[in-house]
Amino acid sequence: MPRRTCIGCRRTAPTAELVRVRRDVAGLALGAGPGRGAWLCRDRAVDCLDRAERRRTLAVALRTPVTSDDLARVRATLESEFPATTVA
Repeated sequence: MPRRTCIGCRRTAPTAELVRVRRDVAGLALGAGPGRGAWLCRDRAVDCLDRAERRRTLAVALRTPVTSDDLARVRATLESEFPATTVA
């Protein structure tokens, strides 16, 4: 199974344990699809998104500017789909 690295915590894991964030015409989207993507841990997606935002690694990984509206939309989706857990 392919392994990818979370852009928030830098943990390497199989793709089944991660969530893909990608850029599409409407902004950022989650899941499979065309285009460049970045990965976040599925079990602590919001925490890893926060870390990626602080380090600005999402924009670097996607090779495109990321707006605060994009981040807010992705954060809301992650919070509804993947309940928050704390990072040890």
